[in-house]
Amino acid sequence: MQRSMLIAVLVAAVVGGMVGVNLDRSSGASSLVAVMEQARAAVATNATMHCEIPCGIFDDHAEIERLRLDAQTIRKANAQIQQLMLDIMQGGDPQSAAQAANNAMRWVMVKEEHARKIQHTVAWYFVAQRVKAPTDDDPAAIERYHQQLVAFHDVTVAAMKAAQNSDAATADRLFAAIDVVAPWYPAKP
Repeated sequence: MQRSMLIAVLVAAVVGGMVGVNLDRSSGASSLVAVMEQARAAVATNATMHCEIPCGIFDDHAEIERLRLDAQTIRKANAQIQQLMLDIMQGGDPQSAAQAANNAMRWVMVKEEHARKIQHTVAWYFVAQRVKAPTDDDPAAIERYHQQLVAFHDVTVAAMKAAQNSDAATADRLFAAIDVVAPWYPAKP
């Protein structure tokens, strides 16, 4: 299976490169950047993400710590947004207010990015790959599976709410939701 995937990726890269060269020649330009972009697009559409291949190099605890780092960034962004909004409300010269508004918007974008990273990691890494559906009718296994799904759903919703709001309570709820799933993925000795 892995060998066929590697062959598919290599074929996609070659075909993408050839398509890029042909498109580039037809436009009268010769751009290595265009060829590389075509190859990248071909590989991206035909290859799965690295973590979906069972290579065994990922560290679940490290992924939990990345969730916490993203949540910490959201917390920091909230504090910065609140301070910048106070600066705007206090008045002053229009240039300072405009700069504060610009910086506040940039912090909002950072907050959105990190909330999406959390949601992506939960969906693509944990729920899709680490939360395993029970293969039998064992009530304890079914209950554990449901608890994991609910807990990861809570992380996803908390990340969404943290992106939508700038109060400290939403960031606290996000940390609390991450703390529920963290014990399932302890650090390796």
